[in-house]
Amino acid sequence: MRRREFIALVGGVLAASRRICADSAVASQNPLVRQYNLESLQGEYTPADEFYIRNHNPVPKDLSGLSLRIEGEVAKPQTLAMADLARLPVKRLAAVMECAGNGTGPYQLASNALWEGWALEDVLTLAEARPGAGYLHLQGRDGFVRSVPGPRALQDALLVTRMNQQPLLPDHGAPWRVVFPGYYGMDSVKWLERITVASSPIQPASNDYLALRKGSDGSVETLPLPGIQLKSVFVYPAVGAVLQVGRVDARGLVWSNGETVMAVEVSADGGKSWRVAKLDPPGSKYAWRQWQASLDLSERGLVELACKAVDTKGNQQPFERPADRADGYADNQIERIRVMVT
Repeated sequence: MRRREFIALVGGVLAASRRICADSAVASQNPLVRQYNLESLQGEYTPADEFYIRNHNPVPKDLSGLSLRIEGEVAKPQTLAMADLARLPVKRLAAVMECAGNGTGPYQLASNALWEGWALEDVLTLAEARPGAGYLHLQGRDGFVRSVPGPRALQDALLVTRMNQQPLLPDHGAPWRVVFPGYYGMDSVKWLERITVASSPIQPASNDYLALRKGSDGSVETLPLPGIQLKSVFVYPAVGAVLQVGRVDARGLVWSNGETVMAVEVSADGGKSWRVAKLDPPGSKYAWRQWQASLDLSERGLVELACKAVDTKGNQQPFERPADRADGYADNQIERIRVMVT
C-alpha cells in the first residue's frame, strides 16, 4: 500500500487535528499547505475555501497598495496599479492548477477554478519587451521567485484577480497572481510584484522543481519539469470503502496540460481487464473533466480498482514511475485504490 493510501485510510482518526474545513486537510501550517479532498467534489469548480494551497512562505502581512513593476529588457519600464490594469480587456479561463509534487489518492494538491483577469501578453505589451528577451523572472511579495520561458506568456497565461467569480483570497494570491494553464503551480506566482524580462533564466540554487534522471554510470541529469502530466483519479469509491457484491458506479476526474483527453479506462481487477468510462463533454481544454464507469464487483474480499487515461497524441499514464527518476515531481502513474467487497 502506497503512503498516500495509508494516509487516506487513517485520515478519519486524525481528522480533528488535520482538517481546517470539512473538505480539506492541512499538511503544513506555516507556510500553509492544504490539500483538497476530491471525494467532496460537487460541481465543476473547487470552492475557494477548499481549493488547495501550496505556499512557499507565509502570506505577506501588508498587501495594501501592491503594484506590479515590469523592468529589465524592455523599452518602457512600467509600474502598474490596479487602475492601470483595469483598462485592459478582461479574460476568463477555466483551468486546473496542480502542484508539481502532487501524487495520487483522495487528498490532492490539485483543484479546478474559473480564473478571471488580464492576458499576461497584454500586460507585458505595455512595457514593450526587446527582441531576444526570452525569459520572465517573476517575484512575489513573499520573496518567492520563478524564472519561466517568455513564450509561455503567449499560451493563455493570465494575471488574475478573481477566482470562481469572486475576488482572490489572500491565501490564493490577492490582489493578483499569475496563472500559467497547463503548467505546474509553482510557476503561478502569488502576490506578484515584479516581472523582470531577461535574456537568460535564473540559475537554480537547488534541485527544487527540477526533474532528476539517473544515468547508468551513476550520474544525475537535471532537467526542467514538463507541463502538467495526463492524470485520472477516483472520486468514488473512496480508498478503503466497504462495498456490496454487484455493480458499483465509479466516478472520477481527468485532466491534462491542454491536450485533448481521448479516453479513460477503469479496471475492477487490478489492471487485468479494462472498460472505457463515459466522459463528460469537454469545456476548457485546461479544465478537468468528470468520468463515470459501472463496474462489476463479483468477488468478495480486498479488490484493487484502477483508472488510466490516454490523450489524442497517444500519451498515457504509466503503470509505474520511470525507474530513472530520482525526484518526486510530475507523478502521474496509474491510480490504484483498494476497497473491501462483502
